[in-house]
Amino acid sequence: MLRSTVLWLVFALAGFSTFPVAAQPTSRVAMDPARTASLTAASRRIEDRFVADVAHIVGTTSERVRRAMPDERRITSAASRLISALEVDLGTTLTPEQQAEILEADQARKLSLAKAREAAVGTP
Repeated sequence: MLRSTVLWLVFALAGFSTFPVAAQPTSRVAMDPARTASLTAASRRIEDRFVADVAHIVGTTSERVRRAMPDERRITSAASRLISALEVDLGTTLTPEQQAEILEADQARKLSLAKAREAAVGTP
């Protein structure tokens, strides 16, 4: 009895492992070179605008803001890390209003980037 139960479990588990796994949909859509170039240019303009806005909010140069910007691919909250890095670089604490404006500019940047991506992968 015990042996048949164990054999049944082995066969049942072996059967479950042979079910095909559905392919996961990819989040990346192939774009033609013109759309890729357009998205790259739009992303660069959006990032440049964000850097200029932050520089204006803080009262520093765009170069200083760029140096303080973390690699967003590795950071969950890039804006918070940017604020911290700017405070260290400038040697002062940003006011709550400045911090709020930077966070607002970051949200606008993210929204603009999402719209640019949608436009790039939209219908031809």
